Amino acid sequence: MPVVLVVLIQVMCGVHAVRTDQDRYWLYVIIGLPGLGCAIYLLAIFLPDLLGSRDGKRLIRQAKDKIDPERHLRMLRDELVISETSQNYVHLADELARLARPEEAAVNYQQALSGIFTHDPSIMLKLAHAQFNSHDMVSCQKTLETLIETNPDYQSQDGHLLYARTLQERGELEKADEEYRVLVEYYTGPEARYYYSQLLRENNELNGAKHQLETIAITARRAAKPHYRKLHKEWLIKVNQEMKRYE
Repeated sequence: MPVVLVVLIQVMCGVHAVRTDQDRYWLYVIIGLPGLGCAIYLLAIFLPDLLGSRDGKRLIRQAKDKIDPERHLRMLRDELVISETSQNYVHLADELARLARPEEAAVNYQQALSGIFTHDPSIMLKLAHAQFNSHDMVSCQKTLETLIETNPDYQSQDGHLLYARTLQERGELEKADEEYRVLVEYYTGPEARYYYSQLLRENNELNGAKHQLETIAITARRAAKPHYRKLHKEWLIKVNQEMKRYE
């Protein structure tokens, strides 16, 4: 193994040992036994720590999903057979939605809306999302309007955005514009302005569309902490791609 590579691995292991407050003797093992010491440290400390972390668990979950994407689905179907509760219908619907099967998810969310959960706002909102993703805009709008009627004090910026997008998809552009104007003033992420820019572009209001995208970019650039940019990385990539339309 090239000396430079061994040194780099030693540095990586040493930094990890210090940052994670490992016992000092690990530094002696890493430095005193080049190659072998690092291998022992990687197997004994680094890999278990990585696999136990949030990112590590996510990687393991993704790997399992590739091998058997419906393993959770089978378990949740079994649980529903054992106990046909609203909660179990929601769990099954959530998994179907995660697997990009919104039509089936919508059916199970509807089943969950029974008894004391007949007008549960969180379930109704999930149902509306499933209907939107199924391209059933009429049902989605009806579900959202019923949600507000039966839960007048319920507030959800995601639900509000979904309603604006539904109006936009149904061609009710003037009403959608009114909703977006309110949304962009309080929505915490870039999604509302991004979708509003699309509506404005659809209406051929190019200056307004560009302004919304520029506002997103400025907000991200001026964010006090990099966490904002990391959290909204995918949306910021979309914004940069959209900005090229106006160059």
